[in-house]
Amino acid sequence: MILSIQHPSWRRLNILFIILFLVWGFTFSPAVDNDENRHVGSNQLDINNASYEEIARLPIPADLARRIYERILFRGPFKNIFELRQLEGIDQDLFNTLKDLIRVEPFRTLTPTQEKIEQIYYRLDQWSGNEGVNDVFVELWIEKAFEPLNVNTVRYDELLNLQNVSPVDAAAIINHRKEVGLIRDARDLRGVPGLSYYGYSNARNFLDYADPKPTAMPVHGHLTIRMDNTPFMAQEGEAVGEALQQANLYSSISPDWISKDFNALPNLYYKGRFSVAGRYKLGFSYARNLNEPTAYFNENSNFKIPQMKFFLGMDNVSAGPIDIRKFYLGNYSVAFGQGVIMENTDFFTPRKSGYGFRKRFNGISGDNSRTRQFALQGFAAELAYKNASAVVFGSFTERDAILNRTISDSSLGRSFNQLIVLNQRYRYALDDEVRGPDNLNLSWLNTVRELTYGGHVQYDFFTGTHLGVTYYESSYDRYLDPNPLEIVGTNNQGVNEWYNRQVPADVEIKQAYGGPVSLGTNPFWSSGVSFRRVYGFDFQTVINNIAIQGEWGELDKGGKFYKLGDNPKAFVLSLYAQYPSLNILALYRNYDVGFDNPFQRSFSNYRRFKGTIYEDYYYLQSSLYGQLYATAAQPQAEEGFYINTYYQLSRQIITRLEYDNWVRKADHAEQYRLVGIVNYRPVFPVTIQLRQKWQARQEQNNTTLGYFKNLEFRGRLRLRLSNFNDLSLMYVSTRLLVHPRPRVFGDMSVEGEAIAGNFVHNFNPNLKLSAMLAYYKGFFWNFEDTQFAVMESTRGALRYWLAAYMRLNHYLSLRLKYTADYHKPVQNIRFDQVRSWVLEQYPSQRHGTDWLRERSDFYYLELTYSF
Repeated sequence: MILSIQHPSWRRLNILFIILFLVWGFTFSPAVDNDENRHVGSNQLDINNASYEEIARLPIPADLARRIYERILFRGPFKNIFELRQLEGIDQDLFNTLKDLIRVEPFRTLTPTQEKIEQIYYRLDQWSGNEGVNDVFVELWIEKAFEPLNVNTVRYDELLNLQNVSPVDAAAIINHRKEVGLIRDARDLRGVPGLSYYGYSNARNFLDYADPKPTAMPVHGHLTIRMDNTPFMAQEGEAVGEALQQANLYSSISPDWISKDFNALPNLYYKGRFSVAGRYKLGFSYARNLNEPTAYFNENSNFKIPQMKFFLGMDNVSAGPIDIRKFYLGNYSVAFGQGVIMENTDFFTPRKSGYGFRKRFNGISGDNSRTRQFALQGFAAELAYKNASAVVFGSFTERDAILNRTISDSSLGRSFNQLIVLNQRYRYALDDEVRGPDNLNLSWLNTVRELTYGGHVQYDFFTGTHLGVTYYESSYDRYLDPNPLEIVGTNNQGVNEWYNRQVPADVEIKQAYGGPVSLGTNPFWSSGVSFRRVYGFDFQTVINNIAIQGEWGELDKGGKFYKLGDNPKAFVLSLYAQYPSLNILALYRNYDVGFDNPFQRSFSNYRRFKGTIYEDYYYLQSSLYGQLYATAAQPQAEEGFYINTYYQLSRQIITRLEYDNWVRKADHAEQYRLVGIVNYRPVFPVTIQLRQKWQARQEQNNTTLGYFKNLEFRGRLRLRLSNFNDLSLMYVSTRLLVHPRPRVFGDMSVEGEAIAGNFVHNFNPNLKLSAMLAYYKGFFWNFEDTQFAVMESTRGALRYWLAAYMRLNHYLSLRLKYTADYHKPVQNIRFDQVRSWVLEQYPSQRHGTDWLRERSDFYYLELTYSF
């Protein structure tokens, strides 16, 4: 269910965006226009610098327009207007007509950066549109596109971090280079034995075949400004909206740290990344989520500076026999192996296998992503000596955490319960009156200081084969005591819901790391009173067309360091086989319930605390504590086997199969997920895609409380039109079966259905228009231009969006999107009476209304400057 947005300022913004779009369309739209007065006086067409579409608008036949364009393209620009008369098909009368409509100016050559942008403008559009996949990757892809790597000197690890380049692809390029000595051009690259088509087509955007020519300190950069008002999921939005309402009604003060109108402030994201001479890096970012108050470095100053991230870095510098591959100060990202031990992002990605669109950027890089809670701030360096390399990093920062109300040990002071990724960083949990400003005054912002340091040592035996060891330790200035009684609320009789609502999955809460085992001082920081230590190893080898990878990690709880499995552990092992028309990925993972590592981002279907009482926020002391599950970045404890295959049976038929069978460790619930996809292309412009998903939990024992089964079918007809235009129709049918549970009243069979149409039209390389119109009832998810949307409507809803992508010049692009949802009215009312003092002030406030929704309006604005 999507949250209603009725604030009048949004309506004004929507109208403004529509007006801007119409002005752009009428001013710059390249629709065919044969009005000869279009090119008169100062509006004469600059023929030497005109595109084919512009020439075709002149009052001339299409074949003549093509000959003029090809004359300029292949023989060079016209020196004077009279050279037009030499072309076949232009007689004196037509020449007299044209000479008043055109002018001859010197041909404007493009700079190398402009040429690169023109070559990959469609990639820049695609990458920015897919940024939700991994914004760290997108920034680095753009940087490498402008500063391509020399394929004859590039390292294996650099190739591996490129888009859709598998370990087999990267090893094939390095091994072929060693064999032949030199890869001269794209044709040589395409002929590399073992290099897949996808590996080649993506790698060529980032590779060159010689070192760049020396220039005077070339500077490249990428700046983005983004603003929207879309909550990722309506359930989260409704929880926050209800919390705001209760805070406004029940707080005895009028706090200045909350907005009285939910959705009054949009999502904002500013970021920039710059590269000087291909070696020196700097960047910054600022992110503020929907309706979130601005956080400042200096809250008490008259001149306030918003909290933002920044970094300075240096790449590939030699210091004698040691190579300083990377050195960064400020905010940085770090990831190793399969993400079992360390990957510091705030965002959970299901089934993050390390392949395709679910890659991770291994190593270190400057961080200007939207990550806030698990951002690292300090220094990081990567050093190499021959076949050995080492990464060391240190960070000192503050974390958001829920503080416990009770003090269990006066000598340790106030303890903290759980680190939490906040979707909206309010100063307090709005509807937790005990922790709020009226009582204990326990904020959850920046409440725990954390010192984190660690490293990764790796030895490369030969191309594609290495063994690495990883270690990190975090020290906290508060005692870590994850007591669930401090999170779960009480009922009307004052009884804590933890006792009444426990389910087997809550074992994951009980096994959270903390308590006496976490007590310990730190030799580098006198304020440290508790700690967490994780260590392990990873490996990889590539043998011909097969890549094998794995990682083992352990959380130190007093076991023997040298004995595997003596502590809570996590383990991932994968095998990837690549053939010209077939690839297979098989992956096994096994995570103990007690492996509570906040920096773990390895493969998993669900995030931590799935199925526990933390998922049902209405049982918690604050509905916002539901973010312990809803925005958790850690994977859940599970053991399972996953397989993903791609097989091209013929030029017309491509199949994909994705199967996962796993057991949730907390309650031993058996689950599976099977997705089959068939793409059939009877003729080149037409594609028919059929997708079926079967997913279930405890299917063999469907009387258990945790049983559910989900069936989903998606059929899509796609027509590829000329000029990369696109038209598609989609039909979706879903069915969810759930048996009685304590948190669901009675049997449930929820059915959903949706039908949608998408259209993409490229007017020219500078203007693209896309749109969707859909009707849905029930649960519906969809990729919509730049956004991934999750929707639900119990009675049915009509949804449409319109998006425009415009290149204003070689460097500057603008993306606008407007989305609207029209719902059959739905109203939920709480029948508990409000407090007596509220009735005195608001006599009509007899009952609390949770939400009333009929229409939702959303916008998205993005401005990007690449140079």
